[in-house]
Amino acid sequence: MSKIELVEVLGPGCPRCQQAHRVVQHVVEESGLDVEVRKVEGIDRMIELGILATPAIAIDGQVKVAGQVPETAMVRRLLGLEA
Repeated sequence: MSKIELVEVLGPGCPRCQQAHRVVQHVVEESGLDVEVRKVEGIDRMIELGILATPAIAIDGQVKVAGQVPETAMVRRLLGLEA
């Protein structure tokens, strides 16, 4: 797997979106990854990525999760930390 550079957590800032951001940030910090985590609340980026449901998570510009708050294990898998 190539090195991940950017994880975007997209959503309007609702509690579920904030929770998704906390989960992603926690996994990145806990694992010591050198990855930028960006919280995106602007609708333009969501439209650009074709996101219809939030919260959503995009890794290096590819949407991996939409419409749910991911659990820690799912984020770890998405980041290549678990099989």
